[in-house]
Amino acid sequence: MILVNLSFSLCVLACFKGAIVSSSIVTISNNGYSGLLIAINPEVPESSELIDAIKEVWTDASKALYTATKQRAYFDQITILVPKFWNEGTYQPAGKETYDAADVLVAYPNPVYQDQPYTLQYGGCGEPGTYIHLTPSYLVNDSFVDIFGPKGKAMAHEWGHYRWGVFDESPTYGYDPFYYNSMGQIEATRCPVNLKGEFKVIDYSTTGTARDCQRNVQDGLPEDNCVFFPYEEQSSYLTSSFMSNQYIKQVELFCHNDESDPYNIHNKEAPNEQNRLCNLRSTWEVILDSSDFANVNSPNLVFLDTSPTFNIIKPTSSKRYVLVLDTSGSMDGTKLEQMRQVVSIFIGQFVPTGDQVALVEFASSASKLSSLRTLTDQSDRDSLLTKLPIDASGGTCIGCGLQSALEILEENGKNPVGGNIVVFTDGEENEKPYVKDVSDQVLQAGGVVHAIFFSTSAKNDLATLVVDSGGIWFFGSEVNINSILGAFQSLASPNDGDVYSEIFQVHSSTFDVDKHSTYNGYVDIDSTVGNNTVFTFTWDQYDIQIEVVLEHPSGCIYSTNHLANANDCTGQPLDKVDLTFKVVSFPLPGTADPGRWRYYVSTAADRSQKVITSVTSQASDRSKQPIVVSSGLDKTDVGTGDAIVVYAQVSQGFAPVLDANVLALVQQPDGTVKELELYDAGAAPDVRADDGVYSRFFTSYSKPGSYGVQVTVSQTVNSYKATRVAGSRAPVNFGTIKADGSVNINPDGMQYVGTNDVTPVETGNFSRVVTNEGFQYTGIAVSGTVDFFPPNQISDLKAEQMDVNDPNSGVTLSFTAPGNDYDQGTAFRYELRYVINNVTQLVDSFESCTLVKKSDVIKGNLTQPKVAGSKETFLISTDVAVTSDQITLGFALLAIDESGQKADPSNVAPIVYFYSSPTGGDASRVVAAMTSVFFAVALMLFRLMI
Repeated sequence: MILVNLSFSLCVLACFKGAIVSSSIVTISNNGYSGLLIAINPEVPESSELIDAIKEVWTDASKALYTATKQRAYFDQITILVPKFWNEGTYQPAGKETYDAADVLVAYPNPVYQDQPYTLQYGGCGEPGTYIHLTPSYLVNDSFVDIFGPKGKAMAHEWGHYRWGVFDESPTYGYDPFYYNSMGQIEATRCPVNLKGEFKVIDYSTTGTARDCQRNVQDGLPEDNCVFFPYEEQSSYLTSSFMSNQYIKQVELFCHNDESDPYNIHNKEAPNEQNRLCNLRSTWEVILDSSDFANVNSPNLVFLDTSPTFNIIKPTSSKRYVLVLDTSGSMDGTKLEQMRQVVSIFIGQFVPTGDQVALVEFASSASKLSSLRTLTDQSDRDSLLTKLPIDASGGTCIGCGLQSALEILEENGKNPVGGNIVVFTDGEENEKPYVKDVSDQVLQAGGVVHAIFFSTSAKNDLATLVVDSGGIWFFGSEVNINSILGAFQSLASPNDGDVYSEIFQVHSSTFDVDKHSTYNGYVDIDSTVGNNTVFTFTWDQYDIQIEVVLEHPSGCIYSTNHLANANDCTGQPLDKVDLTFKVVSFPLPGTADPGRWRYYVSTAADRSQKVITSVTSQASDRSKQPIVVSSGLDKTDVGTGDAIVVYAQVSQGFAPVLDANVLALVQQPDGTVKELELYDAGAAPDVRADDGVYSRFFTSYSKPGSYGVQVTVSQTVNSYKATRVAGSRAPVNFGTIKADGSVNINPDGMQYVGTNDVTPVETGNFSRVVTNEGFQYTGIAVSGTVDFFPPNQISDLKAEQMDVNDPNSGVTLSFTAPGNDYDQGTAFRYELRYVINNVTQLVDSFESCTLVKKSDVIKGNLTQPKVAGSKETFLISTDVAVTSDQITLGFALLAIDESGQKADPSNVAPIVYFYSSPTGGDASRVVAAMTSVFFAVALMLFRLMI
């Protein structure tokens, strides 16, 4: 039983952070942001009007941001990246800037959000977003000001999501638009609570009429489709909040926790995303704690011209790659052969026509094998392949290779900025100049260094240079070079936003073919891809060729056996066999037919063969968006006791793909692979359910060293796209209440009513493979004798009264079960605590809050948690003697493993518990004006203070 306790205990609750690594290069100095990159999608036609609109909107955003941050920040320098086919304007050449790394994307509408500005936000509280999405229509058309408010203010709202990791204080998908406050009154979800208004239902089927909202029978809250309409005339004290109602004229600041201004103080009772993910902290608290303002960039009270300077650039027509290949003695034998094999596929298949490739080899010194050569036809590719190194000996001078690569990028007076230097190496350098000796030279030249570490187990200066230059490093081993092939495919993909020219890896597999036997597998080719499809098979014994049969979905075959067969497909023979590099490929003509393609690999040898299969394809046509997978990690360095988060976003255009099978394959330093299934369920580390972002913690480190990650995504039953989108977006102005009490309906807001859901569309069977950057584990080896990891933090705890009309019904608590080690396994027990009236006490001292005992639990078992990922439901008794009609309860819990390690406490779940029916026995009553008791009390206190 829960006993009434009016003492003020203090509870601590650390906010959950499902961080990701941001690609943003935005910096702030002397209150000014520099490096903001706005990129325009290649599908957007050239338009000087759009460029002017971007400048105007972000100039207004700079002014709004300066005010909202109380003179702490504005936009000083902004770069606009236009598509490479734009030719009418005057544009400077781009350097390292790419569409994929942009902070703001200007692209076609999201199918759910339409032209509504929003931020793709994967991480937890205080973590940066991935990008802000704006449409050309939104930027150019003034009509959107009536829907989302002044565009500069809307941008400041989105910047709060993107830069500082704060969340909506208005109700987003899955959050209740109305709730009971601690006085038992119905409130709209918003911040501050002193923003006044009324509840209305709008009939958009006519010219637009409004009526008061009715109450739901079950909980007494306003009916579905009820909307909060703020008053046009608000108190002169109202100044916040940007994350709730940025479209209101008086709103210029963020909600805060400053008790000297109670009128604009953070609303901790509202059931919104900010309160759940940031543990009841105000947006302004989170913002001030960011690295932008923690003891730096203090308010600048001197008048500043906040107008940004704009630099307009466009990408070069082609990408440049200098392959820097390790031919030191340690690469002799199998490693050299495997390097030649994957590089031959990179040059022969992956690099798009029109791009440039050069070759450098290094051992004790470096040698240029080829200057940059434009790949215009097969002869260019074949010519480069003849120059690949065939011998390996000597020491390792990576610095020599880097210097040689720079010289090639600077040949004939060319600018090296943005040139890709790809280093393939297996070991530590032992010859001068070292990487650290040439790093400054490379960085000053503007080269982007990528690295593929082949069987290396120690972090070195090259990995540091890769990160500092804006590149990516990968890890693979000779035991399984599948990930290295994927790394080269990733490096070859365009980063200009044109998904129709991107090469997708739709299948990747490594297997052994026993002597005199056949291995069979299959690949699902979906209708969104099919152009330039290539099946590639490599083998490891150079003197024995494998035999391959490729079966079309219709049943006809292509084969390396050129003897006529009645079941041959039109065009057989199609295969290309390269005995030099041990590669068999089948470049399919035209657009590959969708369906299940099967392959059969045989060897007549007296020994088994290790075979690697890779299937790549491009979009089928420009009328259909291809299914795309992007993946990443929350960090690239991890130590003892820490988990790393692997995530993958699956989408078709801007629509999320749901119910896919997502599997992370983590390659360990010894070459073995651990499988990890990723989920999109809204439980830690996943921030939101059903947004197409799948994630999971990884803790199975075998030993210190480099780890590679490859993500495979597939669907063989039913997968759906765009059933809903949960995210951070600019609130809509549906209308206001005039001073005379009449309703001023905003007709343009009609299209955004109920835009959380769209009709689901089946994707059909598909598969994709993405190779991630690698990560370093610097801790001690994980063994079965020592428990290194606690359960993960619960981030989706929710509390509800079983029946508001039954005072004895109890409280239902629901959440997703954590694991024994983060989100894997089964925890040992739960520790559940509560407070009464002041739920913020749970944020200050969890251990001193009242413990829920076994006898308080009507349903559920605190000592028998379910396996990680399961849905937990508890029913808690509230059989107490009270003197009021309702009380406010706050709950939080944590999981404990068998070693006694505790997770961080969960999010706080508040609830107003009714001992007298809030409907007064009449659930049909209307809900009308919002006259909050909080408003009256706060205003009185504020006036006394002034």
